Amino acid sequence: MATDAQAKAQADEVQIFDVAEGLSQRDHLHGRVDMATGGNSYIAVFQTPPRGGETHVHQHPDSDQILFVLSGECTVEGLTGTFVLKPNQGVLIPAGVHYGFTNTAQEDLIFLSMRSESTGGRRVGYVPNVPSGTHIRVPYEAVGAQGIGRHLYVYALDRRTIGISPLLLEEWNRGSLLRMNCEYVQSGAELLANLPERLVRWYDLPRELLATDYRIVVDDGTRARVDLTPLIQREVTGD
Repeated sequence: MATDAQAKAQADEVQIFDVAEGLSQRDHLHGRVDMATGGNSYIAVFQTPPRGGETHVHQHPDSDQILFVLSGECTVEGLTGTFVLKPNQGVLIPAGVHYGFTNTAQEDLIFLSMRSESTGGRRVGYVPNVPSGTHIRVPYEAVGAQGIGRHLYVYALDRRTIGISPLLLEEWNRGSLLRMNCEYVQSGAELLANLPERLVRWYDLPRELLATDYRIVVDDGTRARVDLTPLIQREVTGD
């Protein structure tokens, strides 16, 4: 391991790196190999297996990041949607923007990650999965057709829609930005869902949601969509 003096000297020099050589030396337990580090930046190569390599949606509060695909496909998820990057395509993720990525293809994904800090990108802005105290009332009949277990699942479907179900739904799991457990209590014919803190922050929800701030859109009796359009309109008009 390099000493502090060696690392500083290295940061002041031009650094040539070879992706193929770096991948050949990785330990096969970790998909990441650091290639070069500067005074305020770093570059690493990642190799992730098929149907794997998923990162939870997170953000880097103090640095921009670039992902550049060398081979395979990289599915990048953010609040604005899901994007599939192919070889020779990349994405710039500004500091503070939430994102996650996964390899959903049938071959290894190899890509470069470049960050504008020298810490190796170990700091991430995770928010714990804890109840927020912000509640949504859901009719039991909207989601309880197959019964309800210890908790619900909430899905960030798009900017104004939260999915809620007692089931792990493959369709929603693939298409959503995030899935989290959600505590609830039953009150008569309603479920009082205590939204996770991370979800509340992403949607920038008020601590107390009014009954008029959202609409429950029933699907097939096992899942429902929470439409936040009324809240968005209220905030825009200032009513």
